[in-house]
Amino acid sequence: DKAVIFCADGALSMLEKEDIVPDYVTNLDYSDWPIKFFQNKENLKQSIIALECATHPNVVHSLKAENCMIVLRNKALYQRFNLNDFGYIDTGTHVSHFSYTLALALGFKNIIMIGQDLAFDEEGNSHSKGFSYGEQFSGEKTVPTLKTQAYGGKGEVLTHIAWNDYRIKLEYLFACNEQKTKFYNATEGGARINFTEELSFKECCEKLLTKEKPKFDIPKSLTKNRSDKLLAKFKEKIQKDQENAKRFLDDALALKQILENILSKDFLLPLEFLEKVYQNIENFNHSLDTDEFIQDGILKAVMYERGLKISLVYKENIVDNASFITSYIKAYHEWLLYFIEKLEQRINIIIDSFKELP
Repeated sequence: DKAVIFCADGALSMLEKEDIVPDYVTNLDYSDWPIKFFQNKENLKQSIIALECATHPNVVHSLKAENCMIVLRNKALYQRFNLNDFGYIDTGTHVSHFSYTLALALGFKNIIMIGQDLAFDEEGNSHSKGFSYGEQFSGEKTVPTLKTQAYGGKGEVLTHIAWNDYRIKLEYLFACNEQKTKFYNATEGGARINFTEELSFKECCEKLLTKEKPKFDIPKSLTKNRSDKLLAKFKEKIQKDQENAKRFLDDALALKQILENILSKDFLLPLEFLEKVYQNIENFNHSLDTDEFIQDGILKAVMYERGLKISLVYKENIVDNASFITSYIKAYHEWLLYFIEKLEQRINIIIDSFKELP
């Protein structure tokens, strides 16, 4: 009654066994196996289930009758839909990060962390006793391991690269927010997490939990009229994205044809002509680099690949301009095939998603 409890979905069953009802339950898994965590829906009536926008649709559908909310990530992909009234959160890449940033967004000044081992225990278990998928979750067994400093600075513990990545990201989050919030690590084991104060859970309770927490009503859902208006705007944006993507695909296919005609020649083309083709490529690049749809993050790896292929051309140190542009065209053509493939995939996903909208 004196603490607001944020519970990662995987720990929900452990709280249920102790008759503890969390205030918030968080999830951000893109697979649907966490459905198992939410089997006892009667125990969720007084909890708010915070699902990240990338949560698997099956998980969302299974919980739509509960006190459920979708939290938007603070990335361009989601911000470009202009749902600013709902806000955006740095949800991170793991559920604990999401829980902490949600608590920060709600204005909490003291955050007590428990269960943040981020390391194997002495028996080699990856999860606490009572975890729904077992103490030795099979997904952890194939990940490369390393040693890191232990909680309390007492030697080292064995972790793996995913947990270590989580720890580093948490340390960055805590360092960025240490002026407005105090983070207490009451795990009493596992890996040391910098920018936290290490205290036992008992000490944290005695020090911080001195007042009854206020009682808040569960927020009401949006009215159907408001929901319909938001959905209409969302569908309009998706439709424009589809049209925009089709224009880029047509331009890419046309450019591909031009480049293939050039590469099919068995002689070096005049420099003046090649320079015009090079300028056409640069114009296409400028369109890609300044378009919010292309630059929303989904095609990030594709754009990185473009930079890699072009950098390899520069690395050759070709002195002759005509030969350089010809090599550039060859590399760009290879990348363009990859870009077209991924853009077509994205267009098909948009079309399929649009069909599923009411």
